[in-house]
Amino acid sequence: MKLGRDTYGWKNVFAFTFRQTAKSRAFKASSVIIIIAVFAMTLLAGILPGLIGSSSGSDGNIGGDTEITLKNIYLADTTGITSGADYEIIHDTYKVNVTDCGKDADITALTEKVKNEANSLLVTIEATDNGYDICASRPGDGSVSTDMANSFGELIKTYFDNIRLAKAGLSAEQIQAAFRTSAVYSSVAGEPTENQIGFIVKMIFPMLSSLILFMLIFIYGQMVAQSIAQEKTSKVMELLLTSVRPLAVIIGKILAMGSLALLQFLMIIASGVLGIAVSSPVSSMFVDSADATGVSANQIITEIGNALGGFSPAVIVLIIVVFIVGFIFFALIAGLIGATVSRMEDLNSAMQPMAIFGIIGFYLAYFPSSFDGEEGGFLKLLSYYLPISSPFSIPSALLTGAIDITQALVAVLVLCVFVVLMALLVARVYEQVILHTGNRLKMSDIIGLARNK
Repeated sequence: MKLGRDTYGWKNVFAFTFRQTAKSRAFKASSVIIIIAVFAMTLLAGILPGLIGSSSGSDGNIGGDTEITLKNIYLADTTGITSGADYEIIHDTYKVNVTDCGKDADITALTEKVKNEANSLLVTIEATDNGYDICASRPGDGSVSTDMANSFGELIKTYFDNIRLAKAGLSAEQIQAAFRTSAVYSSVAGEPTENQIGFIVKMIFPMLSSLILFMLIFIYGQMVAQSIAQEKTSKVMELLLTSVRPLAVIIGKILAMGSLALLQFLMIIASGVLGIAVSSPVSSMFVDSADATGVSANQIITEIGNALGGFSPAVIVLIIVVFIVGFIFFALIAGLIGATVSRMEDLNSAMQPMAIFGIIGFYLAYFPSSFDGEEGGFLKLLSYYLPISSPFSIPSALLTGAIDITQALVAVLVLCVFVVLMALLVARVYEQVILHTGNRLKMSDIIGLARNK
């Protein structure tokens, strides 16, 4: 029952620390900033391709809310494939006159004419070694915008391509088939196919998830150390220890900070999901930009959904467990470090070794994806079972399907074993360390206390 006596009062410490931190301006401000930032990033990731595509006018769509200021188009098809009569639909649809200047038109004179004539456009079609060049020249007075010139240029290109293919003997069905796009996919034999967008998503998402966890763990770990160090240096700890045991103090603070970190983490996930959900219908309001950029908004959202295909209830529970256990592991270290300093000025330097180990674990979490073969497999395996890297690597591996539930459970059990060992070490030396004054204890001093306890 000694453990029960040592932990008596942790609930009071938990409640006090949770309330004080949750009510602080720093927590409220950081939560609002992070939620807005994550929501904005996911929203932009969904609608930006559509915005780019719709503003570029590269798909030939003209009209809508945009006023058509163009009045005259001077057409100079030097290939002789088309004539002005082939583009009468432009006048019928957009009320823009198309003047056929002939195959042997004086391009220089036409250029000078359009340069000084408002609301006009010169479209030249020339054959090259690689195909055909279509150039839309607008006047210099700004009466025809760049987007307007590009849109009508693309429109004429569409008609020109259809006419030249029809004159080559292709039927309407063959022309339609000729303009169909092709997508390239690759995969490991026997595994689901994956295109380039999916590959990029699966590379970036683990890095982002690891980065979020890294920030939360070390921000709140720093707060645990800072809270303990402040109470110690202000002599509050001596009064606190008259009613609760030292181990209860660190357990209460770690669980309070862990609960706040988990709460903020769930808010980040919720804001990201909301951003994706909102971006899907919003992106459909814009022109699909696949022709302009090669990537459509819906395609990006689909690939994100494919990358998160393993997002089942069991996966969610495991991710939360990994986050909590991983946080406790680093927070135990942070709490012990906070107890070793006697001056707040020494806290940052004391936290440096923990930060270094955390950075190594963070890089181990997603760098193995860049390696192939045995080297990459070994690094991935190492990242799943090292306590400094598993809190970062396991969640992203679960979400992308890199490991299954059984492998993740084994990795979590290994992490729990390291947490228990760390807790035993902290419990062994914390009571002596917390009341220590003078120079900051070094790692060798802490190990000596653990051996002599």
